[in-house]
Amino acid sequence: MVNTIETGKRGKLFSKQKTIDSYTGETKEILLIGNPEEFDRNFTKIFHAFTEELIADKEIAGKAIRLLFWIIKQLEVGRIEFYMDYQTIKEELGVSKDTYHRWKKTLEQKGIIRKVKTNLYQINPACVVKGKGHTLLDEFRQPRLPLDD
Repeated sequence: MVNTIETGKRGKLFSKQKTIDSYTGETKEILLIGNPEEFDRNFTKIFHAFTEELIADKEIAGKAIRLLFWIIKQLEVGRIEFYMDYQTIKEELGVSKDTYHRWKKTLEQKGIIRKVKTNLYQINPACVVKGKGHTLLDEFRQPRLPLDD
């Protein structure tokens, strides 16, 4: 439970939180740097089982992982949708069109991302989320109509 939010000398927000030591029963105050809302905005959760799969999968580990990390960087808190097109990837990652399509296809086939419509995709929140992800699983589980492009 956060009791106070204050501004420090350099303008950074910090909060003081009271916790109870489970062994001694003592109440302690801890200092959290940053606004509690900032924690979710700047924190990406990559689930353990998914991490193991990434490392073990040679198609992703050495190649498509660059595209995956780019996607993660684009995510907004509480959103699973993101926009992605070849021109942007070419500029930011410096890859050919064939490489872009191969990486994208790999991530789609592995169930990590899925296409919603032209240049609009969703990331599977069972793999990666930015912010609070438990509420996003239902959105991803909704069936999609066939794409027209």
